[in-house]
Amino acid sequence: MNAFWPLAREALADALRRRIAAAVAVAALLSVGMLDTCSGCQVTMNGQVRELSELAGAAALGSFVVLGLWGIVLAGILAGDHLRSTLEDGSALLSLARPVSREAFALARLAGVLGLVIVSGVLVLGADALMLGKRHGLPLEPALTAGVMCALGCITVGALAMAASLALPRAATLLGVLGGVWLTAIANSVAAFTEVHGWLGLLDRVGPPLASSMALALGPWLEGTTIPGDPVRVFARLVAWALGSLVVLAYGFRRVEVRG
Repeated sequence: MNAFWPLAREALADALRRRIAAAVAVAALLSVGMLDTCSGCQVTMNGQVRELSELAGAAALGSFVVLGLWGIVLAGILAGDHLRSTLEDGSALLSLARPVSREAFALARLAGVLGLVIVSGVLVLGADALMLGKRHGLPLEPALTAGVMCALGCITVGALAMAASLALPRAATLLGVLGGVWLTAIANSVAAFTEVHGWLGLLDRVGPPLASSMALALGPWLEGTTIPGDPVRVFARLVAWALGSLVVLAYGFRRVEVRG
């Protein structure tokens, strides 16, 4: 474990050099700017024009969850190439020549990616929560809980994407991240309004609750509306997915042949 944190710092430095990280972070910040501008927008409900500020709780919950999902996607995109690249350029073999286990090396690479994503997430989600709290008086505690759920989602998707990259081409891993995150979010969203059957319902019931965990944490922002679901069970399922994904990553990298 003595070599874990130096390896994690190296992985973070490597992630910072990747242009895609800066591009997605800028896109997320632009999203916050758009939300700020849209706070004065109008929507039509039941034939009546209403200011978006009148729907502050629902709009705030939606914006926070969407931004959180983009952070989870960012974690998957970065992680999907962060370990594979060390196998291709031979740096993995050099690092493993130190007294460090394969599991520690793989988890350190993931930690470097998550460090970048968490910093971006704190900036973006923090700005969103503070803006909404200042304008609409929404409490910050639910946002803190939802931020933790977002971080667990980043661990889950990042670890699974990193493990998948050891066996799949880059394009397949990228499509898996994008499709997996947004399909899960759609399943969670539809299940919040109606009973879902088939594979979409199964995905909502047993898959990682990426969107529903954040939505349940932000439930206090909604007045007179209760989001269906048991928060304790949903949060426990997300923790189980996060831990399981780390095991999959460690086991997967242990079985990979490392060549010079």
